[in-house]
Amino acid sequence: MARPRSEAARAKALGAATDLVLTAGVRGFSVDEVVRRSGVAKTTIYRHFSSGNELMLAALSCTIAPFSTPDTGSLRSDLIEFANETLPMIADPLLRPVMLEILAAAARDDELRELHAAVVREKMTPLRVIYERAQERGEADPALDFDRAFDLIEGPFMARWLMRPDMLQMLDVAALVDRIVVGLAAKTN
Repeated sequence: MARPRSEAARAKALGAATDLVLTAGVRGFSVDEVVRRSGVAKTTIYRHFSSGNELMLAALSCTIAPFSTPDTGSLRSDLIEFANETLPMIADPLLRPVMLEILAAAARDDELRELHAAVVREKMTPLRVIYERAQERGEADPALDFDRAFDLIEGPFMARWLMRPDMLQMLDVAALVDRIVVGLAAKTN
């Protein structure tokens, strides 16, 4: 008979994993090191997490607060509020290198790519809701599907995050959102 899962052991392992991924990064992350830091048995860890990658992504999820879904009644205001909430997280000097490592590792590791995609889908939910509300209010082109809208919304922020991270703090969010809103409202042929 299998032993019941211990939530205290899970929390302890997750805490150690979170600290490890933030200090050692993806390349320095290992379940053995989580075992050493947490004192939780490897078998117990694998009762809670199917792989080291799953544990690592769960640890990263602990460092990122769930995004809220602003509902100001305006696409522009919702996007500004959302961006102002998320920018400090993506600019975090501890998280940024780890997030870059995850992106690079996901290109080579199928399991990590699938887990990363699941996390991204979860994080896209607030933007999907914001966009669908804007379509219902007539602020966005009803023919523009969410995947293309997401690219228009996230693209400029991701470009800055990847190419010019030192400029994130100087980003004029309102001016950028104004351009994005124009693109989302434009009728496609």
